[in-house]
Amino acid sequence: MLDAVVNPLNVRLATPYHFFDPQVMFKYAFTATSVIIKSIALVIGLLWSMSFFKLNKLTKGGILLFLSALMQLYSLQDVATNSRVIPIEWSLALTLTGIVLLIPSVILILAGLAGKAHQSITKDPYYVPDDDTQPKDSKEEDDF
Repeated sequence: MLDAVVNPLNVRLATPYHFFDPQVMFKYAFTATSVIIKSIALVIGLLWSMSFFKLNKLTKGGILLFLSALMQLYSLQDVATNSRVIPIEWSLALTLTGIVLLIPSVILILAGLAGKAHQSITKDPYYVPDDDTQPKDSKEEDDF
């Protein structure tokens, strides 16, 4: 909705990170608001969609870290080369989303590593399973 009210941003930035200077953000307040709203929607959408996958925390953190890097690298390329494959507002939103996604990715990676460490510390090295708990080999030979 804000993009319909505001003219497209026609500012030359060296990197997308230069937009997040307070002087530039206050100069382009509507664009900054649009970028922040898009970024919040992307972060919530990604975290919400990741909650549907039955993956461990370490894997989810790695996926989010990978997506964060891809978003930042793509927007850096788009803004630095002035290619404008997507509108600059979306490139800036991808940059902010990539930065914000670093927080849950680091938290998930640390939680996953802590869980792995807890499992290895509390694992009983002398535990021997009973024969009853072993899965039965269900190979039955057919006599034809």
